[in-house]
Amino acid sequence: MAETKKAVLMMHTDKAQGELWQTALATQQLDVIWENISLDLVQYLEKCDRHELPDLLIMDMAIKSPSSETLQSSSVCQWLTKQKAPTKVVLFNPRQEKIKDIEHSWAIRRGASDVLPRLSPENLMAEVARVTALIGCSLISQPLEKIARSFGAGAGASQVRQSELITTSDFSEPKANSKSETKNNSKPSQKPDGGEVVMYRGVRIRQ
Repeated sequence: MAETKKAVLMMHTDKAQGELWQTALATQQLDVIWENISLDLVQYLEKCDRHELPDLLIMDMAIKSPSSETLQSSSVCQWLTKQKAPTKVVLFNPRQEKIKDIEHSWAIRRGASDVLPRLSPENLMAEVARVTALIGCSLISQPLEKIARSFGAGAGASQVRQSELITTSDFSEPKANSKSETKNNSKPSQKPDGGEVVMYRGVRIRQ
């Protein structure tokens, strides 16, 4: 009897990055569903039977609820935790080449399993390996190597990445370009043990 493929649900604001994720994950013998960002994900999940829930959810951390300014990532993580659902959540920031420590801490506190930066030829293999490991899948590396070579050799790839970075201001997420900026804006408090606490997206995080 053939083993049932594990399912991955994605939500992306960056079309090129979404296509790259879709192509990469499809090589790992996974069923990949790419939903529109206008979807209310909690309502979608509520309508699923438990066995129909995706094994993995990859979503842009900046996507907001269609009916409010609430981040969907927070609502989804909260719902999955309350339901004790097995679905693993990986948040994704296509606007950054590297995830900041405070951003990673915020995601984990919210209930996500990981948070990843934008995909590139250099990190494609490692990032796909991180998400497949979360759902117990072994990495199939050969097709990913071909994708990475093709992606890296694409005409004007670096120019495309540069133009996409310029549009970062279009997203209304809080600025946290460095730890020092976040600390200055957040007026951190000093704890007796010397640990420093900052506020990030409404969550207190110990540094």
